Amino acid sequence: MPIGMITIIVLIIVSKVRHFTKSTLNMTPTQTANLISDGLKQEMFTPKPITSLSAVYAPKIERDFPQVGYNGMDTLARNTLVSALNAIEDKSASGLTSCSHALISKVQNIIDDLNSKNEDEIYNNIKIHKSGISSYMNKQGEAVATFEISLQYEFTRKKDGNPMQGLNNSLVQAVYRVLLTYNQSEHEETTSIVYSSNCPNCGAPINVAAKEKVCPYCGGGFTEIADRVWQVTDFNLIK
Repeated sequence: MPIGMITIIVLIIVSKVRHFTKSTLNMTPTQTANLISDGLKQEMFTPKPITSLSAVYAPKIERDFPQVGYNGMDTLARNTLVSALNAIEDKSASGLTSCSHALISKVQNIIDDLNSKNEDEIYNNIKIHKSGISSYMNKQGEAVATFEISLQYEFTRKKDGNPMQGLNNSLVQAVYRVLLTYNQSEHEETTSIVYSSNCPNCGAPINVAAKEKVCPYCGGGFTEIADRVWQVTDFNLIK
């Protein structure tokens, strides 16, 4: 296409944009651009909302798992998420605790992928705004709690040691979903994770997620194992 024709098309587009912004928004193109810029800045500093049903589920968790309680689970979810992001930045999953082998493998896979591309991800000044539980299930042989965590961090992605365009110390608002499961020994059954254990007194199989913390065979208690079997098994960026 001739350069003159391209110039005419561009002038027509600019004219139509000016006409639209003036007639519809009663603004000049510059004012419209400033409005969009201000909106983007506001979004950058505004925490993203989460789904929280803590008022519903927290009392149930306190009844089912008083040794850990809702606050203990919330703290576990927060700390593990921050630890996972730091592990990705440090490119080492060795410091991750209170989480499943599957989660450690997931973090290691992210690290391996970054290494294969000679890239780095930096998460500076992580700040958690809010967290809450969005779902909770305690059935026979299975206990699962899902938390949503709203946070911000200054994100940099590097390629060959150099910050990538548009990804240099950018303030990011995000929400992560963190999955907690209650387990002594775990195995997969179809798509669900089921957890079971044995009574520490008589060795009989018991449901550690049961509300009654007493062995149905010998009557011995097993509440002391509760604080050792909650693990973080997954985390995902959802928005």
